[in-house]
Amino acid sequence: MPTPPTRRPRPARAAGSSPGAAGGPGRPGPRADRDDVRGDILRVARELFGARGFKGTTMRAVADGAGVDVALVPYYFGNKDGLFAAALELPIDPRTKIDEVFAQGLDGIGERIARTMATLIEDETVGRAMIGLMRSAVTEGPAHDVVRDFIENVIIESYARHLDAPDARQRAALAATQIVGMAMGRYVLRIEPLVSMTTDELVAHIGPTLQRYLEGG
Repeated sequence: MPTPPTRRPRPARAAGSSPGAAGGPGRPGPRADRDDVRGDILRVARELFGARGFKGTTMRAVADGAGVDVALVPYYFGNKDGLFAAALELPIDPRTKIDEVFAQGLDGIGERIARTMATLIEDETVGRAMIGLMRSAVTEGPAHDVVRDFIENVIIESYARHLDAPDARQRAALAATQIVGMAMGRYVLRIEPLVSMTTDELVAHIGPTLQRYLEGG
């Protein structure tokens, strides 16, 4: 990893202010002696994503809240997608994975998406995070709002970008909710016979429906 960008210089502290109070009471300032810069960025990112959603949160706002130079955000997380995935504790960048699945074109896309999602959720590391995300989707409050925002502005938008159709977003939404419903029933609620199906059986049933949503016809 390259050397991180230089942090902002520590401003002079006003008389009577407490250490680390730069930027306002209770708000950590740009301290040069801070060790967990990545953790500070993530903490602020989670707060802002919860309050403003994905579209309303900028990397500059996250950097300002964490008291660091804005260049440190892409240094640690690559881009806003990577920051969002990290804030949700997802060990993968969902947009990148979706792009990989669509890279082979729309022929067979339904089965590829179904198999990819099933494989990811059954992975010991990735699956734990994704199941936690789905459980958050049925709660009330900020967690529910963040997950809904994630599905709308990351998953559905990523599907729609690969569809050359006037109703691309509608098709993408139908496909995304099919996957969410399958994952919720099989891995969270543990509904039979979904749980007992092999991955091949699951793909054989869901793949054609996803194909119809995404390709049309």
